[in-house]
Amino acid sequence: MIFKVLTLFPEMIESVMNTGIIGRALKEGKIGLKTYNIRDFADNNRAQVDDYPYGGGAGQVIMAEPVYRCYQSAVYDSYSTKRRCVYLSPAGRKFDQRMAKEFSHEDEIIFLCGHYEGVDERVLEEIVTDYVSAGDYILTGGELPALTMIDAISRLLPGVLGNDSSPDIETFYRDLLEYPQYSRPEIWRGKQVPSVLLSGSHANIEKHRLAESIVRTREKRPDLYEKYERKTDLIDKMKRARVQNIPASQALLFSDSEILYQNDDVYMIKDHDNKKVFAGCFEKKGISNSLKDSEEFRNLLLSCVGKRDEVYLLNLPETFAGDYFENLVMITFTERNPVSSARVRDHGETGQLLRKKISESLSQGRTFYEFVPFSDDLTISTAVSIGLYSSPVIKINV
Repeated sequence: MIFKVLTLFPEMIESVMNTGIIGRALKEGKIGLKTYNIRDFADNNRAQVDDYPYGGGAGQVIMAEPVYRCYQSAVYDSYSTKRRCVYLSPAGRKFDQRMAKEFSHEDEIIFLCGHYEGVDERVLEEIVTDYVSAGDYILTGGELPALTMIDAISRLLPGVLGNDSSPDIETFYRDLLEYPQYSRPEIWRGKQVPSVLLSGSHANIEKHRLAESIVRTREKRPDLYEKYERKTDLIDKMKRARVQNIPASQALLFSDSEILYQNDDVYMIKDHDNKKVFAGCFEKKGISNSLKDSEEFRNLLLSCVGKRDEVYLLNLPETFAGDYFENLVMITFTERNPVSSARVRDHGETGQLLRKKISESLSQGRTFYEFVPFSDDLTISTAVSIGLYSSPVIKINV
């Protein structure tokens, strides 16, 4: 990924970016950085880029033309047609880990750092794709928020940290704060490292760390703890309900997901990592009956249609599908439904492929599930023959 920064103080960006882990990533080519001085694009001899605001008022406003020329230079100096232009502003969407993950999938990001009383609104309307805030406070310029965002995004990119598992086990993973960390010596000023961390039992260590994360989150960030508790309760409820809820519960447990809607009958969650929306119910009566009783749920469901995400409705009768849905079968493997090697051998490549997918899922601690079209008779008949659970589901193509 390449970060491009339009700024009045390029040396401020470069001095920070060339140090530490991010500096190493730059030298190794894991990320790229280009800075553009807005003053270089002024159309006067004094390199003046600001002027008094129309309508009066204190301070100066950065003029539209030098910013636009600077932006055009950044666009021209690129091989990528996929880019986003971020303007750092208190009026924007508040930056968080989910947004960092979203931006980490881009090829190139342009940051526009404002100063004084801001930037002429007309050029913002012309070039900006995202308005982002570092928080509910005012800074002298956009450089510090830009550096914060670049750091948070960079560490999610392959090879930047040197350990690709690190981003997934730190703060905000599963909506919990990171557990307390310890190093040598074992005893420091009379304070002992928890004995479980010295036990060598990875299972007990993981239990201890999860418990500590929960306690720390509950005490320091009750807002995060409320999200974690809500997800945990919903996962438990899904486990007690029909097996069709497994895909949604897996998304809650392993993916960057959020609960869009939940009541005693139905739920809707969004899996941000895989761009899927799952809507399901806990009763055999199906979603269609619940739709009649919940206008909020129905409106939310309809709002998802037309977006780029795939929307899966679990436990939905075919009669409700209409012309907008395509019938699918979900095949599922659970630990109570073992698949024997002997059965798999009788079904050739299809059986071996299913067995491989199941093994990969189990190695990650996940339940295996897959959506298969009704027209794929071979896969479905093989799945049923080797003992996999199958059930009808509906997919909305959006």
